[in-house]
Amino acid sequence: MEEGFLSQQRAIIVGRKHLNLVGKKILSDSDIKSKLKTIPKSVYGNTLESIIGAIYIDKGIEKAQYFTLEHIYSSEFIEELSDADYKSKLLKQSQKSKIKVEYKVLKKIGPDHKQEFLVAVLIGGVKKAEAKASSIKEAEQKAAKKAYNSVF
Repeated sequence: MEEGFLSQQRAIIVGRKHLNLVGKKILSDSDIKSKLKTIPKSVYGNTLESIIGAIYIDKGIEKAQYFTLEHIYSSEFIEELSDADYKSKLLKQSQKSKIKVEYKVLKKIGPDHKQEFLVAVLIGGVKKAEAKASSIKEAEQKAAKKAYNSVF
């Protein structure tokens, strides 16, 4: 397999979104002690990471590896997330065409606790798309999807 594909897969497997989905599948809301009415998605991934650490400390590296292979590397969410990673798709296409892809934050909108980011994607120095989201990463993904669908 080519190195770019492997690093993309690795990024998806250990990425926050994937770990949150796997954690949510493995853990029920009652497994997590919280006074919050709704548990934030990130808690599931964080808890999953803690469980892996606890398995490693208590049972050793082999059991931690088995758990990780069984639940994380074999997750049904990997393919779904691979299809949604437009930044990687756009980068791959641009590398084939030897064209530079850049992302620029155009605006930060709103107060610090509820900020939105407007991000543009430039291909070969030309703005191809822009998108708004509550995080820079999410805005970049949305802009990449628009650009990818309009260019390729």
